[in-house]
Amino acid sequence: MQCFMCGADVGNSKVCYNCGADILLYKQIIYTSYVFYNQGLEKARVKDLSGAIESLKSALQYYKYNTRARNLLGLCYYQTGELVRAINEWVLSKNLQEDNPDADRYLAEIENATGMLTKVNSTIKKYNQAIEYCRSGSRDLAMIQLKKVISQNPNFVRAHQLLGLLYIHEKKYADARKVLLQASKIDNNNTTTIRYIHEVKEGLKDQNTGRRRRKNDTVSFSDGNDTVIMSEKSFKSMLDNSRASFVNILLGLIIGLLICFFLVVPTVKDNIKGGNTETILSLNEALAEASTEKENLQAEIDTLKESLSAYDDKQDVATSYDNLFAAQNYYSSGDSVTASEYIQLVTKDVLGEQGKQAYDTLYAQLSPTILQGYYEDGNNFYTEENYESAIINFKTVVDMDETYNSGAALFLLGDCYRLTGQNDLALECFERVVELYPSNKWGKQAKVYIAADDTELDAKEIGE
Repeated sequence: MQCFMCGADVGNSKVCYNCGADILLYKQIIYTSYVFYNQGLEKARVKDLSGAIESLKSALQYYKYNTRARNLLGLCYYQTGELVRAINEWVLSKNLQEDNPDADRYLAEIENATGMLTKVNSTIKKYNQAIEYCRSGSRDLAMIQLKKVISQNPNFVRAHQLLGLLYIHEKKYADARKVLLQASKIDNNNTTTIRYIHEVKEGLKDQNTGRRRRKNDTVSFSDGNDTVIMSEKSFKSMLDNSRASFVNILLGLIIGLLICFFLVVPTVKDNIKGGNTETILSLNEALAEASTEKENLQAEIDTLKESLSAYDDKQDVATSYDNLFAAQNYYSSGDSVTASEYIQLVTKDVLGEQGKQAYDTLYAQLSPTILQGYYEDGNNFYTEENYESAIINFKTVVDMDETYNSGAALFLLGDCYRLTGQNDLALECFERVVELYPSNKWGKQAKVYIAADDTELDAKEIGE
């Protein structure tokens, strides 16, 4: 140990022999720092990352030159998806202690990881955008962004927590529990996650028992040009009565068929044997009446089904029109990105003629923004070597415009097929790129892949 005043080596002495400084208190401070470091190390080993972070912060408050604590703090941040904070700690550790092989190794791994910094930057932007959506009340869009964040950075605990909180707000407790349990696997003693899980359990309990209900809950839906508003209890009662009628009809139908099978049919057979034609005629009339009743019951069943599906369609109509109006408003205000996300939530089939015309017009105007979004997501997945997800995004772009970005989307789709072993689909994409753009860089690279594929086929034929 060195003296904090003159830097001389003091060993186990309580006083510096070089300058005479009292270093007893200084030693106690350093020992306390390492006590907190050991606590943080034990917590990190059992995946109590939030507790480990607090202990390690305390260790650094006592002694900022405790580079082992700082390096471990960076690892804890990295495990919870906070890569920027982790890099900050490792860079600071390197500055405080030049000979620092652990910090050097961690920073070198990040620099050598292809596309990691780009992915982190994209993740942070999406997370911040989700927060802005939450503040503006656009919870659906916030959920979409957070799902993208989690797909790119599965260890980002704060993204799991925010998505779980949104699910709780929407009363989707099963989805919230799934997301929060994933967060607890990463950091199993995070107080925020535990508090949210407790809220989810209470919500599920209320849903199952039905003991806590608001008195003024209402359900509204559109019926033509009119808006119908009724209490949730009445609405559910109506649906329950319809279902009960449906069940009773089915039971009556089954009982009627059983009666015919076990009573009427044996009687017919006995009368045929005995030659009692009058009984046969009367039974035929009974069967005809039963058949007519069956047809009437089936017609009533079909009517009830149409009635129930009508309510679902009406609700979907209202939601689709709300999303369409939101997309139009955002587009009018110059926010094409948000408008493109809203219009993708619209179900076109349930709109009226004017609604479909408005949808087609707006979708055509937003197509460049939508294509760009899918293309950028596909590029990110391609960089991360997540080729299955990249195929979904690039194929969406190609289906809308196969010439997008001078054939780049079509070529990258073919390359993803090639990398996943789908050689026939890859060859089709490369041949189409050569046909459309024989002279640009995508067409030239596609020719290389096509030639390589032909060479491989020739080699196989020679071997055979």
